[in-house]
Amino acid sequence: GGGYIGLEFASMYASFGSKVTVLEGYPELIGREDRDIAASVQTVLEKKGIAFHLNAKVQFVDGATVIYEDAVTHEIHHLEGDAILLATGRRPNTSGLNLEVAGVKVNERGAIIVDEWLRTTNPAIRAIGDVKGGLQFTYISLDDYRIIREDLFGAGERRTDDREPVSYSVFMDPPLARVGLSETEARKKGLNIKVNTLPVAAIPRARTLGETDGLFKVVVDADTNKILGCSLFGPETSEIINIVSIVMKTGQEYTFLRDYIFTHPSMSEALNDLMNF
Repeated sequence: GGGYIGLEFASMYASFGSKVTVLEGYPELIGREDRDIAASVQTVLEKKGIAFHLNAKVQFVDGATVIYEDAVTHEIHHLEGDAILLATGRRPNTSGLNLEVAGVKVNERGAIIVDEWLRTTNPAIRAIGDVKGGLQFTYISLDDYRIIREDLFGAGERRTDDREPVSYSVFMDPPLARVGLSETEARKKGLNIKVNTLPVAAIPRARTLGETDGLFKVVVDADTNKILGCSLFGPETSEIINIVSIVMKTGQEYTFLRDYIFTHPSMSEALNDLMNF
């Protein structure tokens, strides 16, 4: 699998010194990301010695040998290794819970159906965390707890539909972090946007760290000057993305980050340049 989990483990094992090959059934990696970001990720991981085979349709697994077909050429390949990591997606493990007896319904993927207060179809039962589907992050489970706590003991004002935007990080080396819309998603929505990119090699702190691989990218609504989305691939981006997320959540325009005074040299000060249209 060439998704987020697969790439995290590929990066980790390559750093340990293992020779890693990634088999991805689709013609591209991390399909939710813009192609320039995905290309940067693949280039950086290839520099670590990771090999990628796209359009790889696995036919059979024998021990630690994988037999797969190239979906384009239809050639059959044998890949021998010492171990295989299966990272082709997850679904909630609810089939053995006998939920129908409790009046709790699930969707077609087995995820428990909930409303914006995380009440199931049995209002006496709540569902929290990955079992309800959606974003599978630890911090989403934590926020689920906050929603249930406020509904039970507070004013019930917190809901699942008011916590956007939610940022995420893929803990490769360097990490990839994103919040909001990608450029591709924004254009599909027909939004009037402006886009800016910044190579990590242009960031002074990255040069002092000796980690110059990667790319920063921001998508801004050209009519309102509000940030629609931001993708950061480079060192320390799992921290920097939270700054962008706060600015989006509080409704600030992109110029707030363009003109903000950051410490120097720091990775966060790159937001000055990234937002400089």
